[in-house]
Amino acid sequence: MATEPLPDPLVPAEIDIAKLDGFMLDTRRVLSSELLALSSGDEFKAAVTLWCRAWQQRPAASLPNNPAILASFAGVTPQRWAKIKDMALRGFILCSDGRLYHKVLAEDALRAWEALTKRHDRTKKATEARKKGRDGDRDDERHDAANEPRYDKRHVDRDDVRNDPRNVVPTVVRDRTGRDGTGEKKKESLAGGGNREAARPPPDDPGDGDLGADGPGADPNDGVLAIRRGVAAAFERWFDEPDRPFSPADDELFAAWVETGTQRGLSPADSAAAAVEEVQRQFQRLEGKGASQPRSLRAVLDADVRAAIRGAKPVKPSAPGKPPATVPPPYAGHFEPVEFAAWIAPCVVSVADGVATIVAPTRRDRDWVAQRLEAKLRAALGVDAVEVVVAAAAPRSAAA
Repeated sequence: MATEPLPDPLVPAEIDIAKLDGFMLDTRRVLSSELLALSSGDEFKAAVTLWCRAWQQRPAASLPNNPAILASFAGVTPQRWAKIKDMALRGFILCSDGRLYHKVLAEDALRAWEALTKRHDRTKKATEARKKGRDGDRDDERHDAANEPRYDKRHVDRDDVRNDPRNVVPTVVRDRTGRDGTGEKKKESLAGGGNREAARPPPDDPGDGDLGADGPGADPNDGVLAIRRGVAAAFERWFDEPDRPFSPADDELFAAWVETGTQRGLSPADSAAAAVEEVQRQFQRLEGKGASQPRSLRAVLDADVRAAIRGAKPVKPSAPGKPPATVPPPYAGHFEPVEFAAWIAPCVVSVADGVATIVAPTRRDRDWVAQRLEAKLRAALGVDAVEVVVAAAAPRSAAA
């Protein structure tokens, strides 16, 4: 007897809405559903949990057809999963790509993707229009300067109001000690705006390497530059703004963040890492809510970034003469020692049926591994897919 072919996936493979925090819940539909009427408390909890997990998957609204992974996603043991799976997966169907899709959630995912795409298009067009306007202004200025009579520049009266020192905006320079002064720009100056290129050290600048007697990452200026680069990358990632200019006030704010970390015993590099991570998190939250990019970094970010820096732990330096940590197989050759120790070693890794399941200790670890390290894990483990989940919280004892 011929089996009926499986339906095509309900959501295209390229749709990824994991950065959207949630979906609309039709309360009337839930309250009148058979799921609510027929399920036990554990079954209903598992079903709702799987809806949330499916929303974060790619393709959206889908789940892997793997009992071990589904049990982990639902936060239950494999034995318990075998008893509740029929009710917990109510509304899901198996499609031709081997994944389970929730019919109602798939409709929401498609609508969310359409809205997200339109918003990105609007932002991109607005960015291009602003950039075109700035370029046009610069062209006009160059044209005016080229056609200006030469004597106008050579014979301007020194007492003209245009040359009044009160009308000159001083260039703020931050020297290697972190103190401010005024004067001519030099290589260490962090003043002025500019685009993302300003965040990169010049070719002859040691950058993040040899930074002086205190070792790598010990110079406050390099911490400020690292924050600049990270914030620029965050603007580009979450708001499609690749050339967001920075003001002297922004650099003063970044320097204050580095100083906050210094007071807590953090190196400038550690302070910058904590600051950039929090900026990425806050920008993701704003973009997910459909908010526009912040006009004032101090007003929107300062309190949260300072709190994140105060909660960060300094990286312990290796003992003198101690050889660098090694990466065990099968990860050797795919991960750097520091990267492996920070993100992979704390996780529990299992492989079954060509799928690697990575159980991360925290949501932060899960998000980082899923977004940054999935390709490396596939290559190292020789699998077709990688599923990253958060370890289920240990149940409280009756005594607790």
